Amino acid sequence: MTHAPTCTTSGAPAAAHRAPTSQDTQAYFTETAHDYRAWSPGYNMHFGFWRAGLNPLRREPMLEAMNHAVGEALALPAGTPACVVDLGCGAGAAARTLLRRWPLLHAVTVTNVPVQNDIARALDAPAGVAGRAVHLAADFTRTGLPAAQANGAWALESACYAPGDDKRAFCREAARLLKPGARLVVVDGFLLRGRPGRIAGRLHRLWADSWAVPTLARRDDFLAALRAEGFEQVRFRSLRWRIAPSALHVPWLATRFAIAALWKARGRLTPWRRRHIVASYCALALGLFWRDFDYGMVTAVRAHDKT
Repeated sequence: MTHAPTCTTSGAPAAAHRAPTSQDTQAYFTETAHDYRAWSPGYNMHFGFWRAGLNPLRREPMLEAMNHAVGEALALPAGTPACVVDLGCGAGAAARTLLRRWPLLHAVTVTNVPVQNDIARALDAPAGVAGRAVHLAADFTRTGLPAAQANGAWALESACYAPGDDKRAFCREAARLLKPGARLVVVDGFLLRGRPGRIAGRLHRLWADSWAVPTLARRDDFLAALRAEGFEQVRFRSLRWRIAPSALHVPWLATRFAIAALWKARGRLTPWRRRHIVASYCALALGLFWRDFDYGMVTAVRAHDKT
């Protein structure tokens, strides 16, 4: 996020904030890669999707349900071979879920953190999907993949790692990759106002710095960027209440993880692992600022080129 210079009590301008870079993001995920197993044995690196029939005390089924919600939103043709792209895949958990559900599906996952691809490959074989998943090490705003070949694409809590308030570079690459008529699904947190309230703004900045996020997207700017890059039927659906049951797991789990990690490391955690714990608490607190923040699903359809 770009901030206007602020003033100190002496009248001198405060130092400009340096948002995390892609190198910071790589360092963060490299250091904390295996920590995510404490949240999810399947390395689902996101919040869950509660629906009727799911036990809110069981986290992993809710995390898997979020993957299924993404798959359903892609609206892929039934019984037809298809290729999809996960933009910012983490350890590939969402792709594994969808590949297990749709036997004719193939997936390309994209991350610029090599250790995440190593974890993904190790988990693909026991899931029975190794032959239908390709894990690409690349910047998801410049994947190098061929244009207009994907039948669908998604970003599950990863679009926030693209630069800018509107994530324009991410939107442009997603539009380039998708076939006309194919759908993009983005699930993430979003800022609702250009200038969040003072406390919410500081909390967002602490959260973002701790998880190496440049900034959350401003929702309306993000939707406008999608339309500008050739998407139509752009829709936002709030999932605030759907993720609440899994979000309530955070304080207990983060506390337990912090105690165990500090004990194992004799109190000497690396900086990014310490920040990872801080961000876990911030994520829950940020969700309390309803005027400033929401968590939701964006769906959009790649428009047919006009001739």
